[in-house]
Amino acid sequence: MTTADPPRVLVVADGEESGRTAAALLNGDLAAGVRVCVRPDHAAAQARACRAEVIVLALPSLALVEQGAPAIREAVAGAAAPPILIALCDAASVGSAARLCRQGVIDDYVQHFPAPADADRLATSVRFAARGRTAARDAAVPAPAAAPGSPAAKAERRRPVVVVVEDDETLHALVTAMLAPDVELVFESDGAAAFDRIHAIGPDLVLMDIMLPGRDGVAITEQIKSSPALAAIPVVMLTGEARFDTLVRSMQAGAADFIVKPFTRDALVAKLAKFLPAVV
Repeated sequence: MTTADPPRVLVVADGEESGRTAAALLNGDLAAGVRVCVRPDHAAAQARACRAEVIVLALPSLALVEQGAPAIREAVAGAAAPPILIALCDAASVGSAARLCRQGVIDDYVQHFPAPADADRLATSVRFAARGRTAARDAAVPAPAAAPGSPAAKAERRRPVVVVVEDDETLHALVTAMLAPDVELVFESDGAAAFDRIHAIGPDLVLMDIMLPGRDGVAITEQIKSSPALAAIPVVMLTGEARFDTLVRSMQAGAADFIVKPFTRDALVAKLAKFLPAVV
């Protein structure tokens, strides 16, 4: 996929109306790559036929998502980089959607039905998913290295190390309660000091708040991705609101994903597990 080519997106719905509604959220530069399947029982075949990079499951319940997703996974299992599955859910089903992410049934979820449509959030999720899928397809096998922060050095750690750049001490306690003892956490509250701290530690992942004292989290992410020693470290943005312009800036800076505050433990673990398989 080049910058001129929109990602191939398959929207799976249970009828014409819901299919049009979901597809309409992916307008602008994404629209040209969108196909709609209004028969969920045909989704697996269509995903294979159109070589979908991202599949949006716009079904009326997560029970239907849970039933249908395995067949889609099986149908595209031989692809070099299988498509990313994103489910739409209502506010009452967010916890269940996070559970399905943890179980590997889906890869991400966006709150939608019957709440007001959040086109920015869905479009940004699709863009992140398409970029991650392309990177997985094109990734080369890294050469062994023993320097601090290298893949070889990280493999020897008993627990993954995550640097949390966040100035809210209440969130420090919350993340600790959610992730300890599975993850070794290092907290940094000062945006101006964050890059040096990350460089010294060479963590497996960075959770990056956007609004920080001393420096903007997007600027720090851009600096991380510009550093050859740190560029491979995934950065997941923490944001209090899924504003489209902020998330696009984060993606352009090199962020791997984002999570909107407040979040549940299941939601946080589901995000991190995409980059840290040891997190359970």
